[in-house]
Amino acid sequence: MGKRRLRGPIVALVALGLLGGCSSGAGDSAVSESRAVAPVAPKERSTSNSGFAAETASGNAQSPATGQREVIRTAELDIEVDDVERVGAEVRRRSEGAGGYLQQEDTYRSGTTMEVRIPADRLDQVLGELSGLGRVTSRSQRTEDVTDQLVDTRSRIDSQRASVQRLRALMDRAATVDEIVSIESELTSRETELDALERREATLSGQVELATVTVRLERPSAVADDDTGFLAGLFGGWRALSEIGAFLLTAFGAVLPFAVALAVPATAAWLLHRRRKALRKTAL
Repeated sequence: MGKRRLRGPIVALVALGLLGGCSSGAGDSAVSESRAVAPVAPKERSTSNSGFAAETASGNAQSPATGQREVIRTAELDIEVDDVERVGAEVRRRSEGAGGYLQQEDTYRSGTTMEVRIPADRLDQVLGELSGLGRVTSRSQRTEDVTDQLVDTRSRIDSQRASVQRLRALMDRAATVDEIVSIESELTSRETELDALERREATLSGQVELATVTVRLERPSAVADDDTGFLAGLFGGWRALSEIGAFLLTAFGAVLPFAVALAVPATAAWLLHRRRKALRKTAL
């Protein structure tokens, strides 16, 4: 009976000792894990970069060869008009009516150049409308396929966001000041890269959604190059006379300094010659 009574307290003491040891070991392992995880932040960059490269390669490999493509459309339109101001206002009105806007306008003596942004799906319609505002002298369109660039950029954004989230999780578990400083530095670098990627993706997407149209409005010239007749001959002769006169004046201006420089010694030599001749006559 005495042994049975002692067995119960002994077993209880042994169990308490084991529990205390386990909890202490768990606490030590948690602290060591926290301190082991935080310093890994600098090394995580290489891991995330390798993962990022794998995801990028995977995204490029899985991008569909067919289907909807992401393209940037641009167009140029040269129009000859009598009233540049009126047609320019019409170009602005029709661009805004199609859901676009005037991005830039440069005016000069013989005309104006306007750069408008138009929804890509309405580009052909707007070009047709603008072509009816005058006599079209030149018209061109270009497309640039940026599907692969957008797929690659979006894949990088996803990888970078995941990397930023991992670093923020490490920041929550950092235990020392050195660990916090190291993780904050790496986190700032990752967030900066993420912002740059997001801006690039927004720029490309905006160029895909809105096509760029450059419209040049020119006044008709007074005399065309292929005109014939009295006026054409008169203007041609006047231009030739003006060019010859300009050439002669240029040549005279170039020779004049040398003529002035040579005139002084030539005049002195002539006066000396006359004086000697007069002296000879007097001696005779």
